[in-house]
Amino acid sequence: MKVDINLIKPSPYQPRLVFDVDGLKQEIKRDGLLSDLVVRKQGKVYELIDGERRLRALKKLRWKTAPVRVVTLNDKIVRRSVYKVNKIRENYTVEEESRYFKKLTDEGMTPWEVSKELSVDFHWILAHLNIFKFPKDTQKALWTGQISISHIVALESVIGRSIEEALAIINEIINRKLTLKETKKIVQKQKEKVEKMRIKAAKKVLPKIAPKVAKLKTAEDFEKAAKVLKKTAKKKREKALTPDEKASIEAEKKLKQEEMKRRNKEKKRLENLRIREEAKKMAQRLIEKERRRIEEEVKKEMKLRIREEAKKMAQRIKEKERRRIEEEVKKEMEKTSIAQLRKNLVNLTQKIKKLQKEKASFLENKTFLLEALNFNCPHCKNALVVYQEGNRYLVKRSTKVSIVPEKPAQLPPSMPATSSPKRTN
Repeated sequence: MKVDINLIKPSPYQPRLVFDVDGLKQEIKRDGLLSDLVVRKQGKVYELIDGERRLRALKKLRWKTAPVRVVTLNDKIVRRSVYKVNKIRENYTVEEESRYFKKLTDEGMTPWEVSKELSVDFHWILAHLNIFKFPKDTQKALWTGQISISHIVALESVIGRSIEEALAIINEIINRKLTLKETKKIVQKQKEKVEKMRIKAAKKVLPKIAPKVAKLKTAEDFEKAAKVLKKTAKKKREKALTPDEKASIEAEKKLKQEEMKRRNKEKKRLENLRIREEAKKMAQRLIEKERRRIEEEVKKEMKLRIREEAKKMAQRIKEKERRRIEEEVKKEMEKTSIAQLRKNLVNLTQKIKKLQKEKASFLENKTFLLEALNFNCPHCKNALVVYQEGNRYLVKRSTKVSIVPEKPAQLPPSMPATSSPKRTN
């Protein structure tokens, strides 16, 4: 949807102090607005959650309306979302984060709550807040990078002990351009020096409080002495307090107890949440594992089914192919048989025709038998007859037997030799 650009207000949780929109303005002018602004409805106006650089660029381009995506979120989620989204795009400067953390604590949040809500290290937040304990010129040195926020983190114990001492170390860091490692060495030396001074002071007071202790040698001796001195100091401090101061201390103690309870409750809630998340993940893993197991079983079952179906199909195809081949062979054999029969029939027909022709020829030549000559075979002594058939002379027995070829007989000298005589049985 599109809304009037004047109804879109910047987020009160925006940590960014400087916005460079010139390059973005040129991109929007060339390509248009590629993603909508994310807002939430706050009365008659829309509070910006994501897209302040785009909104500023659109205003410079004099757009009347802007496309937006309206979401419903509470202040806590909006605060966290605005901080994280902008940090992902470009890291904040020390000044931006420091002022943002200070704004949240001024609104009533403790550093611990800010740390948990934004998922930022507690000592990192405390270091940004400690910056405002120093003078303006020291703050400016931090904003301009003459000293890093890591130096402030290293000076946390010194700041808690004495701002003047911490300021002296900061000035030394700036003047000598000390590294973080060198700064930590100075802090450690200062810590050891302070411990020695405390031990020296405790030794002076110790005989009055615990006269039986002659010398402090072991670490346990120093710990016992420190406990006694702490109790004595507490009693003297309580005696010197006014009723208002006592009430204030009691109220502060009560607040600390409540804060401790709240922290324990929050810790327990987070632990329960973590346990629920772990249980959810474990359940998800078990479900996923079971799903994979079922999928494997289904795959195996499907493979077996496919193999069986393939075997059956192959058998059916094989049987079908066998029947097809048999049919083809049968048809081929039938075709071959018919063709052979036809060929045999043709041959028989030709033979019959040939025999019929020979028969007709024999019958035509039968009249020549009367003219044939009778004589006895000189070999077998059988009676033979010679007759003429065209230009040929044939010999046969005079008895009624089948005519078969015989050896040619020697013709009488009286017969003309126009052709070789043929003997048949």
